[in-house]
Amino acid sequence: MKEDVRRAGYRDRLICLTAALTCAALMCFTASAMARTGTVHLTDHVKEVPARPELFDKDVAPLPMEKCAQCHTGVFSLLKEQGNRHQLPCTFCHSQFHTYAPGKVEYADALPQCRTCHGTPHGDDPATNTCSKCHSNAHSPLNIPDITSDMCVRCHQGPPQELQTYQSKHSELDCTQCHTRHGYIPSCMDCHSEEGGEPFHLTGVKSDTCLSCHPVHSPLNISFSESEPQEHCAPCHKNPSHGRVLKEIREANSKHNTEVTCSSCHDKHGKIPSCFKCHEGHVPEQTVNDCLHCHANPHQPLNIVFNGEEPQKYCAPCHEEQYDALTASGTRHATKNCSFCHDKHGFVPQCQKCHETPHGASIHKRFENCAECHGSAHNVQGRMKSPQP
Repeated sequence: MKEDVRRAGYRDRLICLTAALTCAALMCFTASAMARTGTVHLTDHVKEVPARPELFDKDVAPLPMEKCAQCHTGVFSLLKEQGNRHQLPCTFCHSQFHTYAPGKVEYADALPQCRTCHGTPHGDDPATNTCSKCHSNAHSPLNIPDITSDMCVRCHQGPPQELQTYQSKHSELDCTQCHTRHGYIPSCMDCHSEEGGEPFHLTGVKSDTCLSCHPVHSPLNISFSESEPQEHCAPCHKNPSHGRVLKEIREANSKHNTEVTCSSCHDKHGKIPSCFKCHEGHVPEQTVNDCLHCHANPHQPLNIVFNGEEPQKYCAPCHEEQYDALTASGTRHATKNCSFCHDKHGFVPQCQKCHETPHGASIHKRFENCAECHGSAHNVQGRMKSPQP
């Protein structure tokens, strides 16, 4: 009895399953048939089905950049104004787009990665290789908001090291006091202005002129080219130790003014060159101090003065004839230094300076020029021909 009931239950369930499958098949067949015949069930919301667009019969070109800009107006404007080298076709970075799908493709994964093009230009340190810590918007890559000096050092290590090595007032400043935004190169005149502020010694110039002498991160480590105009040096060199150098050198008008500039000799700021850089000594053992005994002011090299101790041989290279005559004369004049008589270069003294009027008035009236009897002072004739005790 129980077996008959169980079999009847199986039969009923099988009949129900068969009926359900049959209904499903009929519904699919009906829908397929309706699709093939153009009959589709529509709601009352649809008043009229539009015609099939011809675009389905064409090959559609890829999305042009103008179409991106029409929707992403903010991004395009930012790129246009601040994109710098990122002003590229959109598809150069976004090879795939509109792929963001919450829960499936997260926003960060849908964006292109900076290192695909740039690698790790600032090193592998996590402090520097997380691009978005500084470059928060790839469409304005150089616009780094809220920048601080410690952020600068992460990438720009050279300038801080230079500032510490070559101490100046610039070493006391934060990077952001001059570079108020990333990539901004200030003008020297922002601080060193003609209207005030720190000392400013040239008028009507641009920063390029300043930087020809002053490296910006080591402004006192000054070097020049040999063509640096004298006017660039003169405004600072008005203190007593430099003695109004430009005025002196132009007044003297020697070759030190007409053929060279300040930087021809002083090729590094504060450097005092050796005379022998350009000139040969008068004697082999001559030193720079020996040069300065006569040429006391190198800026007026022909304004020669003596202290009375210069050996005769220092004069000999220029005054060879006089030197040879004097040393061969055997007179008391030969025992004196040249500067004993010629205490200033080019000065020809009167015999009376030392000898007064030894011959009496009538002789001196008749022979007004001592050389008429005694010849040259470098080879005296007469009583002084032979040395006397």
